[in-house]
Amino acid sequence: MSEICAIHGYAALFEHAPVGLAEMDTEGRILRANLRLGALLAFDPADLAGATLEAHVCPDDRERVEAHRHALLNGGCGNGKVEARLLDATDQAQWVELTTSRIPTTEDSPEALLVVVNDIGTRKAAEQRTETLLRASPAVIYTMDPSDLGTMTWLSRNVQTVTGWSPEQITREPDWLLTHLAPEDYRRCASQIKRWLAEGARGFCRLNYRQRMPGGHWQWLEDQITVIRDDQGAVVELIGAFQDVGARVETERHLEKIAQNLPGVIYQYRQFPDGHAAFPYASEGIVDIYGVTPEAVMRDARCVFEVIHPEDVDRVRASIEASMRCLAPWRQRYRVCHPERGEIWLEGHSSPEALDDGSVLWHGVILDISERVHAEEALHLRERELAEAQRIAHIGNWVSDFVRNEIRWSDEVFRIFGLRRGQWGGTHEAFMQSVHPDDRDRIQAEVDAAMAGEGTFDTIHRVLRPGGEERVVHERGYVEFAEDGRALRMIGTVQDITERHQLEREQRLLAATFDSSQAIFITDVEGTIQRVNATFTELTGFTEADALGRNPRIMNSGRQDRSFYEEMFRAVREQGHWSGEVWNRRKDGRVFPLHEIVTAIRDANGAIEYYVAMFHDISRQKELEAALEHQAFYDPLTDAANRGHFEALLEQEARRADRYADPCSLVMLDLDHFKRINDTHGHDVGDEVLRRVVATTSDRLRQADVLGRWGGEEFMVLLPSTKAEAACRLAEDLRRQVAALELPHVGSVTISLGVAQCRPGEAIKDWIKRADDAMYRAKHSGRNQVVRRD
Repeated sequence: MSEICAIHGYAALFEHAPVGLAEMDTEGRILRANLRLGALLAFDPADLAGATLEAHVCPDDRERVEAHRHALLNGGCGNGKVEARLLDATDQAQWVELTTSRIPTTEDSPEALLVVVNDIGTRKAAEQRTETLLRASPAVIYTMDPSDLGTMTWLSRNVQTVTGWSPEQITREPDWLLTHLAPEDYRRCASQIKRWLAEGARGFCRLNYRQRMPGGHWQWLEDQITVIRDDQGAVVELIGAFQDVGARVETERHLEKIAQNLPGVIYQYRQFPDGHAAFPYASEGIVDIYGVTPEAVMRDARCVFEVIHPEDVDRVRASIEASMRCLAPWRQRYRVCHPERGEIWLEGHSSPEALDDGSVLWHGVILDISERVHAEEALHLRERELAEAQRIAHIGNWVSDFVRNEIRWSDEVFRIFGLRRGQWGGTHEAFMQSVHPDDRDRIQAEVDAAMAGEGTFDTIHRVLRPGGEERVVHERGYVEFAEDGRALRMIGTVQDITERHQLEREQRLLAATFDSSQAIFITDVEGTIQRVNATFTELTGFTEADALGRNPRIMNSGRQDRSFYEEMFRAVREQGHWSGEVWNRRKDGRVFPLHEIVTAIRDANGAIEYYVAMFHDISRQKELEAALEHQAFYDPLTDAANRGHFEALLEQEARRADRYADPCSLVMLDLDHFKRINDTHGHDVGDEVLRRVVATTSDRLRQADVLGRWGGEEFMVLLPSTKAEAACRLAEDLRRQVAALELPHVGSVTISLGVAQCRPGEAIKDWIKRADDAMYRAKHSGRNQVVRRD
């Protein structure tokens, strides 16, 4: 009775289970299916019987599902799970998890399988959304063991898009970070993480470092790390997110260049919820503005507030608090008691940004406006319009009266626009006629926006003078409104920034040129290196830190003497430039050839201020030239001098010997029975015999001696400063050494040699003929011997 109840209970549970269930035979055919599986597949459960479950699996997943069933039946696993997509009656795919168990054989039934089909579509969709978000995110998520700061254990797939490295490349290599981060950056970051962990790992640990990309270039990354703790609060894992900040770093570098020429300070000011404040970044101009260094305020801003004028400091603090509450742009004018310059006036402009930890970070600039303020104070009796315009800038000022449709310009504005007072109508329409045609629509839209309620007018545009000359101006103004909101007038200034605009374009062009594929370095007039570009470091191995402040002699190879460099700089001083080939030495000691251009940069008075040198490596070109030269002068098979080159050297040596009455001898040698070797063993063996004989002969010769291939198996040896007796002894040595050779396939070979000493005034062809006759006499006398012909 209990067995019957159990059977009925199992049947009810099977039929009404909240997940899909199917009993299958070992071939995968469905014996029966429950209602939930029928609902998942949009089939009547009875219609599923007799079909295989794999028939309803998406084709891309069938092989994996079938392999899982076979592994289960073969004892590979007791039960297991596999994820796959099932196709319903409408061919719509849905993700499921298949959990298969074996039902043992009984007396009444053979072995079967029970499959639990769980709908995981929602989870898969969530996973897909997560994967899509991670791929689209500029930040790479990763995990790391806190005890191993050199290896990442997992990374999101977008790491390859961001860095060029795949997750597998990074995670499977131990100490990957140690070998792919810049060494000094890795040491700094590892120390920073360890210190942060030792202090309790509160909040986030923020890092900046350089990582080498697959192509070898360095990539700047910004990283933020937090921790996962166990139930006892112990740190068990690190989770981080990094992203590429190379563009930002490059912008900061350009910003630093701009800051060096700015009459003020570019800065970041950060105020924390507890009232603590600091300047995370300040350009060197802060010394002129506040009398403090950037390092002194990097962590604590109190020394800045200590020098603000006592009558202004509370107002400045209040304005910062107001900007912090509303996240509104900050702008203030105030005084500072500079420790060296006394009282100066400053004007600050910045924009706030709320950070995750509750602090606010301002990005801005503070300008020394002492001269402007003094000018305003000196001119306070002039018209209010001029005084208000001077508050903005002390260049040209104007007033546009909207009620009267009248514009009043100062003398400076007429000069900028290239007009005379009698030539200009003094209306808004007349002003727009002076604006460059391509800029008129934009300027009119900006004027309309200021009148509509924005109140401020700040723009750069071009002016077309009557003679056709184009100037660039910067206009700034503000609108005065009536109580009912009507725009009454706009008061403003205009500044001619044509030269500055052109200079900025040239600076951008210079920056682009400096980042070229040519190596560049700049020295002062004394020859001290002031700047180098990245290509310089790539070619020479000398980093910026290695090179700055040193003389280019650090690259001197010794190949060129002092007179070479004196002539180079004479040409630069007289002609303004020099170009040519130079041999330099890399940091690692290797010498390489380069093509270099040196240019002198002169000041307004014509005196040289700087030298700019550009160069590129021509090693490959030199190698090709050497290869071509060798190919032109030497036999490709034996590497002996070819006949043309040997004849030239022979003629040169004959003239020298005749001029100085110095003896000179010629040895002609020929391999005995060489045709038999070629005919019997083939030309490949014959070629190898020639190479071995030449190598043996070359080893016996002096550096001044010349071995040349005269033709076929005939060779010549030129022996400068050698009489016939010594030449015969050498020839006999060569004969014995060649006869002693053991050659594959051939065994041994012999040579016949003829010797002739050059006679005074003798024609070269006669000298050669005597050596040739001697050699043939040696052959006719039995071969393998030396014959001298006087």
